[in-house]
Amino acid sequence: MGWKTEDVGCDAIYIEGIDIVGKQRARTVRHGGITRSYTPKKTVDFERAIREAWLSQVGLRRRNHTGPVHMEIKYGRELAKSNPKFWSGRLDTGKPDASNVTKAVEDALNGVAYVDDSQIFLTACEKDIRQEHGSGNYIYVSVSYYEETYEKEQA
Repeated sequence: MGWKTEDVGCDAIYIEGIDIVGKQRARTVRHGGITRSYTPKKTVDFERAIREAWLSQVGLRRRNHTGPVHMEIKYGRELAKSNPKFWSGRLDTGKPDASNVTKAVEDALNGVAYVDDSQIFLTACEKDIRQEHGSGNYIYVSVSYYEETYEKEQA
């Protein structure tokens, strides 16, 4: 027969008023002959906000899930004050790019929504159109869980 995949549930979070940041490269500094690497503060703060929202809205019920995972992300950002109002409704092609936001969200949910982000077999990330001034940023993250079983052929 082969492998059978079964959908075993979905969890999601929604956060408003969040500063959306893409995964930044680790920084390396040298001080007194000692080299040290660290994650930039904006990335740490964004990942912490995602993790805390997941814990408060969903909890830890699936943190030990070891099966395949499908993640969907949608986020929207308001226009900067320096942008003209008629830009509202334009496609968001600015920074941060979707791939870096995706990586930050995947890392933030390690050990919280699943065991490791290597379990993610499909990711979809959508940037919403730019929102009006004062509307605020938002992010929606949905994680679908699957279990796989192998069924042997009957002789």
